[in-house]
Parts: sequence; C-alpha cells; structure tokens
Amino acid sequence: MVLETAILCAALNAHHEARGEPLLGQFAVTHVARNRAKYDPERMCKVIFTRAQFSWTLTMRGHGSREFERAIQIAHLAWQSQDVTNGATHYHAISVRPIWTRKMVVTARIGNHIFYREQVYGR
Repeated sequence: MVLETAILCAALNAHHEARGEPLLGQFAVTHVARNRAKYDPERMCKVIFTRAQFSWTLTMRGHGSREFERAIQIAHLAWQSQDVTNGATHYHAISVRPIWTRKMVVTARIGNHIFYREQVYGR
C-alpha cells in the first residue's frame, strides 16, 4: 500500500511537471522525486508536497485521464529502474536560470530540463 501511494504521488508530480516532455524527460522528473525521497516510498508524498518544491503543488491543477494513466505507468517503471538523472535532486526548464544552480552540478540534460545535484567537496 505504501509503494502504491508513493507511485500515485510520483505520477501526479510527473504529470504536472513534465507531461509535455518525451518519455525519458518524464522518467527523469520521477527520478528526481525518488532521489529526494532517498528511495524510501514512505517519504515520497511528503517530499513532493513539501511547500514550494514542485510548482504545481501550489496551484493543484486537475489532470486528464489518458495522460495521467501514462504518468502512473512511468512512475511504476521509474521506481524499479536505474536513475537516468545520475543522482539529480533538482531540475528546471532550460528557459530559466535559477540562482540556486550556482551551487549545483549538472548531471543530465533531458528534453527541456536540466538536472542537478549538490556539489560534494572533498571527493
């Protein structure tokens, strides 16, 4: 039950954040949420719905059934697969350049998104 709830939250997130992206882009957005949750299904929904982490949660827009069904399938696959983002915990659309990226390392560019993780010093 916990994993199914985590997958539902991940699907909602992928649907709202990346439904216009190719499959790999939607997959990558799901991996970011999974990385932030540290692969723990019990943390997934809390991570996604933490204030101002994912912009769609501020507006809570609706979703179309066919696209949402695809998002659920993507979330299931992403939970069981290797991380396509190389450990990313953040991302943004290529059309913006947020200030927080200065302290991050680019891990992937997929579709219209750039993916990042925090810099690790001393390695």
